[in-house]
Amino acid sequence: MAPSAPWVDGPWTLLETPSATKDISDHPAHYIANEMAFAHNAMLRGLNALYLQAPHIPVADASDFLFFTASWAAWVMHHHTIEESSMFPFFESVSGVTPDALQHNISQHHAFADGLAALHTYATSTSASNYSGARVRELIESFAKPLREHLADEIPTLWALDTVGAQHSRQLLEIYQKCEADAGKQDKSVVPPMVLGLCDKTFQGGNDWPKMPIGSAYIVHYIFGRKHRGAWRFLPCDTWGTPKALGFLGNENERKGSGKEEWEEMGKR
Repeated sequence: MAPSAPWVDGPWTLLETPSATKDISDHPAHYIANEMAFAHNAMLRGLNALYLQAPHIPVADASDFLFFTASWAAWVMHHHTIEESSMFPFFESVSGVTPDALQHNISQHHAFADGLAALHTYATSTSASNYSGARVRELIESFAKPLREHLADEIPTLWALDTVGAQHSRQLLEIYQKCEADAGKQDKSVVPPMVLGLCDKTFQGGNDWPKMPIGSAYIVHYIFGRKHRGAWRFLPCDTWGTPKALGFLGNENERKGSGKEEWEEMGKR
């Protein structure tokens, strides 16, 4: 990647993960906050990848880009639905959590929910021939600021759940793991290949998020990723979390790094 080329650490800036400067092993709340920071950064990379590349998508690639857009929006919406319906209410039921501790974060959802839904609707109802990069950017701009604010604000809120004493703290982790398992029930041909391509294993000195059994990334890449392989060309990292140049920035030389050949070759195997 050329150092001067735009990448997905902007225009909406990524979050510092707590583990970059703090010990997260001393309380389940700190572990949960750290895991959520990684997930939120994956969302922000997706947001930035969509925004940066949207104006430069030719008609021939618009269908794949619209699928990527719809998949990202659906994933982010699903994430916040789980928070509202399960994770946050259950957290608030644990002894030691301040009453309504997470209500502010839930109320923040309303500031970006309609805009995010509008992007999803556009992506699922627009044909390639009618695709407009300017419209995609307009839709993103309608909700990106409150979304980014929410993603940032939620981390210290989760960290502050360390008010829960040792006798109940395990409940926090069990709730988080249950919701994480529910999130894992999403379409395996969509969410795993997309999310892994939004993970930067070099971020803040290196990380291993998300932790997966050995060989899982190969299964995601060569099996789960096949069905919609054209859409994953717009991701900022490969399946193994290595950053790569964005393929659609309006420069023909950068287009050569779009990964199209890699994914097409995978489809022949």
